[in-house]
Amino acid sequence: MNKNKYIMPMDSITETLNINNPRLLETKKAQGLVEPYSSRYDVDMTETLSDGSTQTTMGTLGLVYSQRTLLPKGWFDLYKEYYPNGNIKLKRIYNKTSKGDYGLMYEFDEHGKLTKTINFDEGWKTSFETITEIAKKYIQKFNYKIDASANAVINTDQQWTKQYIKIWRKENDGKKYWQIGLNKGHFENPDDKKCERVIILVDDRSGKVLKNEHYFDWYNRFFKEL
Repeated sequence: MNKNKYIMPMDSITETLNINNPRLLETKKAQGLVEPYSSRYDVDMTETLSDGSTQTTMGTLGLVYSQRTLLPKGWFDLYKEYYPNGNIKLKRIYNKTSKGDYGLMYEFDEHGKLTKTINFDEGWKTSFETITEIAKKYIQKFNYKIDASANAVINTDQQWTKQYIKIWRKENDGKKYWQIGLNKGHFENPDDKKCERVIILVDDRSGKVLKNEHYFDWYNRFFKEL
C-alpha cells in the first residue's frame, strides 16, 4: 500500500542534520546560550523552504533533535529525528487530519546505519487512495467544496466554522475499519446554529461502505463513531 500516490514516499537513505547551521546557532545565541551549552536549553528554529513547506527543528542540546516538515499540499507531513552528532535517527510520516500510523518508519543507529523498518500499513487491505475515492463520492453527493486528491491543500484547521475532511483508521474486536468525516461550518448551511456533518464507515477487508450518516451537530468538533 505504501507505493500508492497518496502515501508520502519516505526513503531509507541515511542523512545528516547540520547542527552547525548558522541559523540554528543564531537561535542558540538568541536564547542566551553560550559555550559550554547546557542540555536544559531547547533549540527551536522554523524556516520556510523553497517549495513552500514549513520546517521546524527543535531539540535539547546534547540530546535528540526533532524536525517536523509541514507540506503545503498532500495528506501527509514529514517527521525526522537526529542524534546529537547530526546523524539521522528516525524517519516517518503523519496524517494531517488525524492521529495514527501510516506508511513506513525507518530507524537508524548513531552511525547512520539502517537498523529497523516498520510498515504501519501491514495487515491493512484497503489503501488510503481507495478511501479518498469513496470520500469524493460523498463530497459530491452532499455538495461539499473539498479537494480530496493526492495533491490537495488539506485544511488542518478543524473548527466548527470550517469546511474540512478527516480520515482515520480504527480497530474493534479484531476487525479493521476506516472512517471518513466531512464537516461544513454552520454558516454554510440553512440552519446557522449547527454544523453539517457526513460520516462514513468503511470495512477495511472488503473496501465497502458499511454505514453512512448525514446529520447536524451543535458546534461539536468530534465526529460520531459508527
